[in-house]
Amino acid sequence: MEWYWIILLIAAGITALVFLLGLVIAVVAGNIVTKPKGIHRLSFEQVREIQTKFGGVDYEAYDRMEKEAFTIHRENGVDIACEFIPAIASSSPSEPAKCLIRVHGFSQNRLISVRFLPVFQAMGYATLIYDQRGFGDSGGFCSLGHYEKDDLAAIVDWVRERLGENTIIGLHGESLGAITILEALGSLKNIAFAIPDSSCATVYSAFTGLTHLPAFPILSIVNLWVRLRYGASLKGIRPIDKVANTDVPILFLHGTADGQILPSECPKLFAAARNPLSRMELFEGSGHCMGHAEDTERYERIEREFVRAAEQAIANQL
Repeated sequence: MEWYWIILLIAAGITALVFLLGLVIAVVAGNIVTKPKGIHRLSFEQVREIQTKFGGVDYEAYDRMEKEAFTIHRENGVDIACEFIPAIASSSPSEPAKCLIRVHGFSQNRLISVRFLPVFQAMGYATLIYDQRGFGDSGGFCSLGHYEKDDLAAIVDWVRERLGENTIIGLHGESLGAITILEALGSLKNIAFAIPDSSCATVYSAFTGLTHLPAFPILSIVNLWVRLRYGASLKGIRPIDKVANTDVPILFLHGTADGQILPSECPKLFAAARNPLSRMELFEGSGHCMGHAEDTERYERIEREFVRAAEQAIANQL
């Protein structure tokens, strides 16, 4: 056999091996992402136990809160489980109602959002928490923001129908929840502010930055598999593009020791922000979505300052 045929056969073998490896990774990663189980899909009891160990969250107070449970029916028979918690003090008839929508991250459910509610409730906000698709009591599968952004848009519509078209609506989410709210900003109108904690700039950059694997062919195969099976494009999930095309003030939060979504993603997002009220705050030494648990006072102080500035901007426009 001629030497060039040997080289061609070796090259063909390596190509086939890479493709098969990519296909295996695609199936495994695709199943973990879209149909999470075990540690990738915590129960309500597990979230409650873990958050109680971290401290700083009062589930007994949450249990006593007035809550309205409801379901938003989405296309393809997917139901999104929600809870609406009215504002502690009603707004003056001359002032618009206010509502904070909290969006949890991957593997979590709506109970993790209880940690973040008091600071907004103290500022007169009604709060709405819900289970993203594929988690908690909600149906469907996780699509890393592809379909989740439309679920959030439907929830925003529900809030406006319930509290009025002029309701001041803020969004707060972490990790997958942060991706969801930034992706949703591409279509949402009249959002007062957004607070994404630990978002990536793009799904591809998050993947390559964390794993050091090439986007091609590994992630390309993962994307193809998810598109063929679920109709969702991971390549199209680019929060940075939505940030660059919205005037909503955005508070970007991230821990400098985040090992799941690298902290280098945060400055990329902040650099794309257009509203002069937008801010970036890093939590030194904090891991993934741990800023609030590890430095609650600073985290909530920053939130209050940012929200008040956003509210003042709205008042100045009236």
